[in-house]
Amino acid sequence: MSFDFSTASDSITNPLGYFSGQGKDYEKYRLIYPASAIDKILSDLGSLTQITAADIGAGTGIGARLLADRGIRVVAIEPNKDMRTAATLHKNVEFLIGTAEQIPLENASVDLVTSFQAFHWFDFDKSLKEFRRILKPSGHLALIWSFWDQSDLISKEYTRLVFEASKDQEPQSQSGMQLKAWFKSIRYQLFWQGLWLPYFTNLERYEFVSNQSLDFPGLIGLARSQGFTPSEGEGLEKLISDLAVFHQRFCDRQGSVRLTYRTRLYTAISNHP
Repeated sequence: MSFDFSTASDSITNPLGYFSGQGKDYEKYRLIYPASAIDKILSDLGSLTQITAADIGAGTGIGARLLADRGIRVVAIEPNKDMRTAATLHKNVEFLIGTAEQIPLENASVDLVTSFQAFHWFDFDKSLKEFRRILKPSGHLALIWSFWDQSDLISKEYTRLVFEASKDQEPQSQSGMQLKAWFKSIRYQLFWQGLWLPYFTNLERYEFVSNQSLDFPGLIGLARSQGFTPSEGEGLEKLISDLAVFHQRFCDRQGSVRLTYRTRLYTAISNHP
């Protein structure tokens, strides 16, 4: 099945290259999603060894491997070469080049579609239509995000430092503004509140809390994995300096800082015509 990268989402400036250069940090330092969230995704799927899933915007395959560890066959769709190259191999995961708007899979070929920390990069309508196209009738969809808990002092301060470092970046700062617009649009607000998702039914929303402990290099690596932080020069030097102060202020006796995450999961069932 052929596909054209020029039709990929234009909601974010250059979304296909946004994480170029961040693959190794992304693979090493991004949070592993809580087992309870994976349990919920898989709870109604029956025998997992008979399930085929497509993980869209798979990055380095963090989410795909969590599914594959449960016995699921996963096709990981990822357009960014750097991310695919940094991925840890898994016998149940196959990587394909593709986008959410043009997925190189046949109609009604998968039981489950997932997207970990990626759906906001996609064209809303085109991607959802593609998800429904590749899903079998009454197939399952799971969209998941983890973000730093703003009710936790340490996590809130880390968030502030990371976003302060990104504010002078171009074109990333423009992308950040567009990302904020994404969340402000009415249809996304309806989705975010768990009220509506076109082409799907039985939309449900769940939330989980988890933690991640990082040493000083880990704090730097996690910040660099975000895609919008400076990768060199004075901006990176200032970020490292600020994180050194942050680490000294909040680390425990083992030299680790604990960040708290809230993981939000949305599940739905395909509504085939």
